[in-house]
Amino acid sequence: MSQSDLLVITSASGKQATQLLPFLPTSLPLRLVCHSEVSAHRLRSLHPNAEVLIGDLSSPSFCASILKDATALYHIGPSFHPFETTIGLGLVQAASKEHSTPNGLFRHFVYSSVLHSSIRKMLNHDCKRYVEEALLESGVPYTILQPTHFMEMVPVAKLAQEKGNKVVFPAKWDPSIGFSFVALKDLGEVGAKVLREGQKHYSASYEICGTGPVSYSEVMKIVGQKIGKEVVAEQVGLQEAVDGLMKILFGGSEEVHSYTRDSAERMLLYYNRRGLVGNPNVLEWLLGRKPTSVSEWVEAQAGKYK
Repeated sequence: MSQSDLLVITSASGKQATQLLPFLPTSLPLRLVCHSEVSAHRLRSLHPNAEVLIGDLSSPSFCASILKDATALYHIGPSFHPFETTIGLGLVQAASKEHSTPNGLFRHFVYSSVLHSSIRKMLNHDCKRYVEEALLESGVPYTILQPTHFMEMVPVAKLAQEKGNKVVFPAKWDPSIGFSFVALKDLGEVGAKVLREGQKHYSASYEICGTGPVSYSEVMKIVGQKIGKEVVAEQVGLQEAVDGLMKILFGGSEEVHSYTRDSAERMLLYYNRRGLVGNPNVLEWLLGRKPTSVSEWVEAQAGKYK
């Protein structure tokens, strides 16, 4: 991308975009899309030179409007949203129209999907599979990023602030099951690189994993070493696990859509038996260095509370 190109970012106030934005050139024109005035206020304060739009991405007309005169889109779908697929398909259609317009400027759709979107048993993975398929068939130059389980799901700060020398981490699935983790900062760095280098990454799908399989029991041992406490992972029941996840994602479970809760239940059941595992080689190649390890990430987080 050049300094005259316009980049559109959806879910621009969320965790992924927050880690992407610092890696982008400060002079790059930005159009940041969010769904609430609270998010818009935060974005305007942090990025005063950016254009900030509030709207409903399930609306085809709004999808079309945010891509007007844009060069690239970095799309982060709203997790567990009942219309996540609709939103993704609408943006693919809008991008295709912009790309095919005579003298059109649009030339890169970067989609932040999920590791193993082909797993149909998990609704929050399966919904992204349809968007990937539409993007592949759209004729729009694309790059698909498929990140695994985020390290940010580990509440180091909360555990560090707990009283006592022994702390229990309420695991939402079998803590002996392995997961591949990735630091959001690494994902943000790769996302910015893909945008910056553009054509080099067209028609690519990248699995974004920072580690091989690591269980939550192993992670909690690392956390304990870094914060100077014994931290033990103990599994809670399914309903308590779902309620806990809804609280992390949405602040509570009372008002969430039934689809959202169904998606969470299916994901937790799948994780309990199979976890989510990939290979870190692709991320190491993209970064040009070893990805952030669990130990490095936990140490950095723990250092903030010592």
